[in-house]
Amino acid sequence: MAGVATVLFIYAHPDDEAFGIAGTAMKLKDEGHTTALLTLTRGDAGLWFGRDKGSWTSEELARERAKEWHAATDIIGFAERRILEWPDGALRQTPPERVTADVVQMIRDTRPDIVCTFGPEGAGSEHDDHRATSLFALRGFHRAANAEAFAERGAPHEARRLFFNASPFAADFPILAMTPTHAIDIRKYEERKKQAFECHKTQAKDRDRFYQILERRGGREFFHLAIDRSAGPAGSASLLR
Repeated sequence: MAGVATVLFIYAHPDDEAFGIAGTAMKLKDEGHTTALLTLTRGDAGLWFGRDKGSWTSEELARERAKEWHAATDIIGFAERRILEWPDGALRQTPPERVTADVVQMIRDTRPDIVCTFGPEGAGSEHDDHRATSLFALRGFHRAANAEAFAERGAPHEARRLFFNASPFAADFPILAMTPTHAIDIRKYEERKKQAFECHKTQAKDRDRFYQILERRGGREFFHLAIDRSAGPAGSASLLR
């Protein structure tokens, strides 16, 4: 795939973008590509840092985490970003057609060449929301190309590639992870990736793990090419070829 591309990232919670793909998104932008982000929940069921347990309502936490998400994504620099209000901690119980419809609309609105999301194992924590997001992104990837599916959500669009987050390091994951097919050099962007994560102040409980993973990965982010509708051979240094 040559030329300028659009890449859509789909994740479950505020801070998922900083943990997993911030460096790649910044690198793509600097190379002239368009990046977009869809976050399915506002993280209102998550743990938090900085106030006593029980002192925030779910709505208060959701508002705070949404503010953190906006600050982090400002640093990363997505051309389009949306944060939805599907229930945190309960994505797998939501009506799949309704969430899929929102994913389809984002794909049809942004018309990406590439979609990136969690692997079916949940990318790291085996979090049910992560696994559900993987399913909804996969469903949306296919249904967005079908003119008969969710016709009210815009004109059909066929993205060319679907990537899952991956890691070659067993220590990053408790049980399993996707085997990487692509390793992206993000050393130039590590400081800004750290800045993006630090915006998520309510999630300081994950700070040590973030920096441990960052060090272990040695200036790289990893992806697994799950679906390829393009004619070109897969490469290891770019999501685009």
